[in-house]
Amino acid sequence: MRITIIAVGKLKSKAVQSLVEEYEKRLPPALKINWIEVTSPAGGPPSQIMAAEADRIRDRVPQKSVVAALSEKGKEMDSKVFAEWLAAIRDSGKDLCLIIGGADGIHQSLIKETHHHIALSRLTFPHELVRAILAEQIYRAFSILAGSPYHRQ
Repeated sequence: MRITIIAVGKLKSKAVQSLVEEYEKRLPPALKINWIEVTSPAGGPPSQIMAAEADRIRDRVPQKSVVAALSEKGKEMDSKVFAEWLAAIRDSGKDLCLIIGGADGIHQSLIKETHHHIALSRLTFPHELVRAILAEQIYRAFSILAGSPYHRQ
């Protein structure tokens, strides 16, 4: 299974990058995460910026992937349900593409085109931290699936 994560903006924090890399190292060798960064246009009304970001994201979504938009307005899952969701996608033989929007979120037109709209939390997180949280949750999910003691209930 390949997981592509498309994020608006550049990861600047070396501490967050280090944390993301640490969780990626712990993943099963067959599981690869491909991080793609797209830029946000400078200036303009938020709706126009979000529409431009959506176009840039669309251009980078791998074909035949299950696509999920991440936002605080999406469906919440606990870690076990998230693991089961990932397992179902993996077992279907498909790859996954997760989208992290820009400062104003993900344009509604793009959300409507995705297969899933999920939330890591109802809280709003800085984009850089979302990357670390997502990397950890992917690691946690595959630990749950492997029966590892990492996740405690």
